[in-house]
Amino acid sequence: MITQTKILPKVLVFGEVKYYIFSAVFTASAVFFPWLAHQFHVAGPVFLPMHFFVIIAGLLFGWRAGIVVGIASPLISYGITHLPPMAILPETMLELAIYGFSAGILREKNFNIFTALLGAMFLGRLARLLMVLGLGLKTNPIKSFEMSWPGIILQIALIPIIIYLLQKFVFAKRV
Repeated sequence: MITQTKILPKVLVFGEVKYYIFSAVFTASAVFFPWLAHQFHVAGPVFLPMHFFVIIAGLLFGWRAGIVVGIASPLISYGITHLPPMAILPETMLELAIYGFSAGILREKNFNIFTALLGAMFLGRLARLLMVLGLGLKTNPIKSFEMSWPGIILQIALIPIIIYLLQKFVFAKRV
């Protein structure tokens, strides 16, 4: 019988220096890559480059890193580039925070990467929709969802591969 061990996230706690380093690297990446996409006129709302780093942080390092990257990334990005626009900044922050938090929680609860990814994506979008409807905001989360299909498909296709490669080559324990 072939047994396969499930690699769980390296849960980082607030007291570890690694927590701050990885959170800063993923936050910087979540700010830089959307900015870079806009420089080449690649639509951020279509390909969702910020979402990748938030979800990966949660999947790799747990809910603490996921939620910090999810909140800090859009705030810092707005402070530097004014993106995402102020009109959608609060709902984007909530969506990304829920992505990072739920990806981390689901992985810590032993869900596989694919299930945790889909769960996080669903919960983040649901939180955004509920916020917009509950507060009566004038934005249209349905149109946003329809526009972002390419990014959603890329996340589903690429994030499990990225997680696998990072765990195998970057974060593997060297003997």
